[in-house]
Amino acid sequence: MRKKSAKVKQRNEPVLAMIKDIKADHSFWGYRRCWAYLYYRECITVNKKRIYRLMKENDLLVNKKIYKAKRKPTRPKPKDIYPNHIWGTDMTNIKMGIWG
Repeated sequence: MRKKSAKVKQRNEPVLAMIKDIKADHSFWGYRRCWAYLYYRECITVNKKRIYRLMKENDLLVNKKIYKAKRKPTRPKPKDIYPNHIWGTDMTNIKMGIWG
């Protein structure tokens, strides 16, 4: 990675300080919401990529953990053994007598 110049570091300091203030109040906000807050509320014209880069370099991004549901192994669907055999879970077949 390239080394940043002193001028760039000096330009990023106030933006980084504002990001840290925002993250202190709203720790679960990501870079998009931080950018929107700075852009719309504080009226600071700043690029989303710059916010993302500053947050990534300073470990301010939100770590997403993906949780998976713990499921039991599935059983095969029940099979009918002979014609007109109806299982208790099958609600589509209705036996009707002869009218008349």
